[in-house]
Amino acid sequence: MTGTEGRRVVWLLVLAAALPYLNALPNDFTLDDHGLIEQNEAVAAFDLVAFFSQDYWAGYDVHAESGLYRPLTLTTFAIERALFGLRPLPYHATNLLLHIGVTLLAWRLLRASAGDRVGLWAAALFAVLPGHSEAIVAVAGRADLLATAAALAALCIWNRPGGWQRWLAGGLFFGLALLAKEQAVVVPGLLVALDWLRYHRQPRRWHWQPLAVSVLLVLTYLLVRQIVLGSLAGITVEPLDNALIELQGSERVLAALAVATRYAGLLILPLHLSADYSHATIDVQHISSLEIFAGLLLAACSIAAVWRFVHRPDVPGLGMVWLVVCFSPLVNVLFPIGTILAERLTYAPSLGFCLCLGWALERSRPRLGQRPMNTLGLALLLVLGLRTTARCADWRSEQSLFQAVVAEYPESARGHKGLAKALSDAGQLAAAESHYRRAIEIYPRFDTAHYNLGNLLHGTARFEEALFHFERACILRPTFADAHLNRGAALFQLGRVSQALAATERALALRPDWDVAQQNLSDIQATINRQGNGP
Repeated sequence: MTGTEGRRVVWLLVLAAALPYLNALPNDFTLDDHGLIEQNEAVAAFDLVAFFSQDYWAGYDVHAESGLYRPLTLTTFAIERALFGLRPLPYHATNLLLHIGVTLLAWRLLRASAGDRVGLWAAALFAVLPGHSEAIVAVAGRADLLATAAALAALCIWNRPGGWQRWLAGGLFFGLALLAKEQAVVVPGLLVALDWLRYHRQPRRWHWQPLAVSVLLVLTYLLVRQIVLGSLAGITVEPLDNALIELQGSERVLAALAVATRYAGLLILPLHLSADYSHATIDVQHISSLEIFAGLLLAACSIAAVWRFVHRPDVPGLGMVWLVVCFSPLVNVLFPIGTILAERLTYAPSLGFCLCLGWALERSRPRLGQRPMNTLGLALLLVLGLRTTARCADWRSEQSLFQAVVAEYPESARGHKGLAKALSDAGQLAAAESHYRRAIEIYPRFDTAHYNLGNLLHGTARFEEALFHFERACILRPTFADAHLNRGAALFQLGRVSQALAATERALALRPDWDVAQQNLSDIQATINRQGNGP
């Protein structure tokens, strides 16, 4: 490929990656964006020490045990907040630029392994896949973008011959990938797959030094996680987020395999997309025999693909192995993770799918002819790009997003709760109350739905009803400081002052420096003193 052709390809890929997402730039913050950016005390204070010494969510909830360690991602949020405040546009623009960068890095890596034309088709398809929308349009998807960009940069560097400077440069990018998201631990496996394709049974030509560097970095990263989080896993999985956690042994593995088949659907036919697949959206207690068979078939196909690649390495084999390696830690088969299914998790693995699809398009050229094959490929890119553009509109605001979730999956407890919150913020209290109650009906243990409904009822002076839901929230999550505080406020309104005092003291014990709790406690104590009931 000449220099002119290379520049033309770069611009084509930039346009393919950018155009479907331009209408997402005016979008609001949604979902995890609020807790990670707007309401995150560590991000607001640009507390680098906190980023590197505590749980990913600790700046939002000091009691967080998410098991996530992503200091680089938090640092980027803090930089943007310092520069741009809380305007969503710059954050969305950064995510889009990262996606463009990932697309170009993917092209560079794949053209070296699969050839110019296959690499181009694969990168172009990757640029427009609708399932990527969550990773790109949700600002919190930054973790996937950063980790994938840094991992691909490391692989591009290591995939070429060079001395110790190249090994260290690749190691630097791989280290950044690990600090962006845990998913980057699969890079050594991808490096082995790339070497096996190129050199197969010629071990002297393998990139042994980069492989050693990558393994050393993974071990170092795991040690740091152990020190910071207290354990290698360090995770509390909520049944609301991942119902598989309530299953045991082979039952969980079979159900997880059945659920994993849905990732194939997200890649192959991305029609039914959703920002939420949590409780009741996927009913793991009633997995059908057909779904279990499909899961076992998927496992068998994955094993067969790896076996075939080992014995006859080729480009489609690399694509399949890429999918297997990237998805292995994400599908709840080896161990449960914090979510049962999420579109953002397809971001890095989908590169293997795109490689297979790009290879298939190029293989069709001798039969179809150059022009029909190009027409077919461009038509596919157009259809996928239009679907992505339409999907971006769902993420315009919290209300439009959760309306889309509830329309697609009416049994989504989190979808109803999210829509209720958006409706409440818009002043539509009756509709909001209805959706809160529906969320609780679907998932009675939904502590934040109880809490939010309590706030709504308290705001309309229905203090007895509000108290019931605040108490439920406190029982379900004893460390829920806000629920204890508002329980105290409801008790105070009902004239049960001594109980209000105890509830407020509990909230203050959970968050000792909380100004609001201190003020409420002072007001309650003053009332007790006026009534002459003080100690």
